Amino acid sequence: MSEWRASVHHTHLMASDLDASLEFYRRWFDAVVVADFDYAGARNVFVAVGSGRLHFYDQAPRSTERNAVNHIGLVIEGLDALAAAMTNAGIELPKGVQRFPDGNYLMVQAPDRVLLELFEPNWQTTSPKMQAWFDLGEMRPELRPT
Repeated sequence: MSEWRASVHHTHLMASDLDASLEFYRRWFDAVVVADFDYAGARNVFVAVGSGRLHFYDQAPRSTERNAVNHIGLVIEGLDALAAAMTNAGIELPKGVQRFPDGNYLMVQAPDRVLLELFEPNWQTTSPKMQAWFDLGEMRPELRPT
């Protein structure tokens, strides 16, 4: 065991149109701005999405080509309803909702070509270990370990 501890705190995204990015995450994932300030010569905005955190830097990405980050995963309750609302709003969902016994997922492109995986575990077939991994405590308190 190390002499220190680490925990993933946030993902920081560059935004070519910060207001458009914030609106996208607010509209579809109920993101809440918790801080908005200038730092190192640019606007920084910290948002909460459920129990997760995204930070945005008001500066265009150096490239919109894919890099080592494949996607950001968001656990969703009500995936079919969200997919329908996104489709009705004109957002392209090329493969639609993909269905599997342990859950369903949808890939969607956010602003600046950020790829999002929106997934909804199937609580009837997902093992307790995987339920704990997905930890929907803020959305499903009955699943939180005691």
